[in-house]
Amino acid sequence: MATSAKEVKKPKNAPVKKRGNYFKGVWAELKKVHWPNRKELFVYTSAVLGIVVLSTVIIWIADVIISAILNTLI
Repeated sequence: MATSAKEVKKPKNAPVKKRGNYFKGVWAELKKVHWPNRKELFVYTSAVLGIVVLSTVIIWIADVIISAILNTLI
């Protein structure tokens, strides 16, 4: 069977163009990001570290209590 439509060949540099478009899109999205200033970065980092320390203390206390209960049972 003969087809009347011509086959469309992709140029060999199509993957290069796709990569270029991808990185252009990435760069455009990075420009939209709200980057924190030094003060915000300090506040956010302090909050994260505070929550990590608080979580660690809570888990440690629970571990001590559970260990004490298990030692009295055994």
